[in-house]
Amino acid sequence: NADRILKQPNPVMTWREVVYQHFVNKLCTGNAFFRAAMADTIEPDAPKFQWCSNFWELPAPYVHVIPQTYSYGIPVYGIAEIDELIKGYKLDVNEYSGLLIPTHQIWHDRDGIPECLDGSQFLKAKSRLMSVKKPIANLLAVYEARNVLYLKRGALGFIVAQRQDETGTIALEPDEKKNLQEEINGNYGVNEGQSPIAVTDIPVSYIKTSSSLIEMMPFEETLEDAIKIASIFGIPAVLVPRKDQSTFSNQDTAEKSVYTSTIIPAAKRFCEAITQFLGLEQKGLYLDCDFSDVACLQIGLKEAEEVKKLVNDRCLSQFNSGLISINDWRAQIHEDALDGEIFSKVKFEMTPEEIAKVDSVIKSQASPIQINTGSNANENNKPNNNNKPSTGEEDERNNEEPSVRNEGD
Repeated sequence: NADRILKQPNPVMTWREVVYQHFVNKLCTGNAFFRAAMADTIEPDAPKFQWCSNFWELPAPYVHVIPQTYSYGIPVYGIAEIDELIKGYKLDVNEYSGLLIPTHQIWHDRDGIPECLDGSQFLKAKSRLMSVKKPIANLLAVYEARNVLYLKRGALGFIVAQRQDETGTIALEPDEKKNLQEEINGNYGVNEGQSPIAVTDIPVSYIKTSSSLIEMMPFEETLEDAIKIASIFGIPAVLVPRKDQSTFSNQDTAEKSVYTSTIIPAAKRFCEAITQFLGLEQKGLYLDCDFSDVACLQIGLKEAEEVKKLVNDRCLSQFNSGLISINDWRAQIHEDALDGEIFSKVKFEMTPEEIAKVDSVIKSQASPIQINTGSNANENNKPNNNNKPSTGEEDERNNEEPSVRNEGD
């Protein structure tokens, strides 16, 4: 059942889609509601992954936490079980309106703490986007203004007649206005066959009524607003997309930091919580996440291997000097201790036989393994002729480690 949940948690959504919707709801609204749809006859404590075949991520804005009704009030800060605080969850969507979902079928995942203790937002958390309402409003205003200019909604300016007589300025006749518009739209512009310079025999002037995008200079403000919004999700400024596509020397480090400090901890918390909700722990199972295919984290793995090699070299020196035991060595490289008295001794406490045994193991692990097959094996196993000078090609071949080993060698 656990494998099936990770492939098709419900008839219309994949596991990837359910998880994506869960985090969108949580990060945008502050609340996410994961439901295990089960029959009412199933006990609340039953392992959900065994007794449930439909798991849904509910649309958070339409889910209401229904409090219990008591004459003396709800014991939010008192001694109470969850069923004594919450009567159920109501989903106000079409035919589900009025349907009360039992508390044990819902995992309410909050992005923060439950700040609302009464009303329609009972036990819900506020969205972190509430803290950046002004930057969001600024972005909306900028894009609305840009859309107005792009679609040319409204006049950008007025063409005013300059002809005068003794009574003052003479307005353009309707036919003159029509002919002037047709001439400008047909002959002048930036398209093929059009001229960017307009010429007319009618004395007119142009009065500008709106600013261009460059004059409004919204882009610097837009970037600042985007940085403020990204920061509440743990995204540093160097990773916010920008028009100049600037590259930063610390961009890889920043991306790695986002994974290690924000994304991976959030994914781990999700796996731990849903493991408990599904009842996987009762059967010795658990969900976990794998980030081994993330490119920026591979650098960290390489660095970790280099550090481990340095620690190994240091521990080898300390062991040979009689300062640490084999198990002390393994502890420093985060490996489990081995059973046996010999592995807890420092070198000067060992017998000559034990020292020879340990040294042979260390040397066999440190030296490259040579794989020889066929007739070459016999030749390579012959003692070296000290009087015969070796060639560079032979030295290179002898020091080369095999990349593939056959089964049974």
